[in-house]
Amino acid sequence: MNAATEHLDQYTFTDFSKLRFSPKFVAESLQISTQTLKAIEKDNDLTIDRIRGPVGVRSYSLADIFRIAAIRRQNGNTKGLGRQITISTYIPKGGTAKTTTTCNTGILSALAGFKTLIIDNDPQADVSSMLGYDPDQTTEELAELGLPVDRAVEGHLGNLMRLGSTFPPMDLEQVIKKPFGEDGPHLIPAFDSLDDMDMVLRNAQGADFRYSLFIERARQGKVPHCDLSSYDVIIMDNAPSGTMLSRNSLAAADFLLCPIRMDKFSFRALSRLAFKINDMSQDFGRAPEIIAIPTMYIRNRPRIQANLARLSELFPGKVTEQQLFHSEDYSKSLEDGVPLALWKQGSENSLGAFRKVFDEVIDRAKSVLEKSK
Repeated sequence: MNAATEHLDQYTFTDFSKLRFSPKFVAESLQISTQTLKAIEKDNDLTIDRIRGPVGVRSYSLADIFRIAAIRRQNGNTKGLGRQITISTYIPKGGTAKTTTTCNTGILSALAGFKTLIIDNDPQADVSSMLGYDPDQTTEELAELGLPVDRAVEGHLGNLMRLGSTFPPMDLEQVIKKPFGEDGPHLIPAFDSLDDMDMVLRNAQGADFRYSLFIERARQGKVPHCDLSSYDVIIMDNAPSGTMLSRNSLAAADFLLCPIRMDKFSFRALSRLAFKINDMSQDFGRAPEIIAIPTMYIRNRPRIQANLARLSELFPGKVTEQQLFHSEDYSKSLEDGVPLALWKQGSENSLGAFRKVFDEVIDRAKSVLEKSK
């Protein structure tokens, strides 16, 4: 066994193209019946693989699932949002499930029929890794390991914004990743050099809102090399530190997802966030709508119930009714290299709860957009 083989044995790699799912899981993911699922396949002449056997049960790939979600949207079976929205996931504290929230919200958004883009704003590139990419290996190193070279990350947001000369300019087609095919969520990945964006933004004119202006122009199709006008939902993952990139991300967002641990509640961190949003409203005349998500929730624990009550007092009317429960499913799905939203073993307390939270987020977004008309 050579060194490359030994390394490969320790390398976590999930080939998403080989994952297969039952009609029941697909129907639940799309929130339709198995009969409706079968009718969609027939009406659109979709060819679905079948498991060999006397019955020949249908077996769906991820590309199949996201394709059906896109067809439902095209046929008007799922309602749109009315306009594009940008979501930022942020809380000034680590270990609160920000990346998990971003990744799974992005996947569920695509399953709901929204064309979705995930932007990794964190130099640690955790959401890029969760979606199957390796920010630490070059294409040559991956080839040596016998792994797909398209798992390498060679461009990020800095290459697309084209501020100064720190990063070589790249087009969206050179940077974008599509882990589950064309109809699944797309990704602008990250790797460690994104850390230099803090200095780049500080040196730029209009440093606090330069990213916001870029995203807004790209959403309108006014950035030829980075046209984001086709996306319904853009969701950004951020580092917990108060970097210029994170601050810019908040300024760019319509909605701010805040996953907040109930077992390690930090009133000080939440107070800082509330002050930051208030300052942003005063400085820029706008601020993202907060949607707070209680995580690591355990029923019938007085301390956790007290923390939930304090959270609701700090952000009245902005806390999801559904909590994300403490569950081993999150770590187990990561061990399998599959995001929870696509993990077949997910339970009602993990996957079921996350689906309900996502539905609340979308309903909240639609309500806010309707009021703003």
